[in-house]
Amino acid sequence: MRFIQLMEFEATREQAETEIEGYIAAAGSETTVRRVTLCEDRDNPGTLVQIVEFDSYEDATLNNNLEVTEERSAEVQRESGGVAFRNLDAFGTYELSE
Repeated sequence: MRFIQLMEFEATREQAETEIEGYIAAAGSETTVRRVTLCEDRDNPGTLVQIVEFDSYEDATLNNNLEVTEERSAEVQRESGGVAFRNLDAFGTYELSE
């Protein structure tokens, strides 16, 4: 079952882009992440939501246990003042139009 992790934190768009691009470069082929989408709350500028998609909860667990993930996660926690996580099992996706 596909697994999605939502991460909500305070940062600028540029900070979030720099951080995820750095993570992608550092993790390389080790990561089990399939897709990352960065979003900013239109009603609360500076509140960002990062949507991270995995093939399964097990893949997410493997990824979370990587040294590079643990290091980057601790760094983001310090810099952003905290991250709120939502761990979601995806059970349905409906594509309406492109």
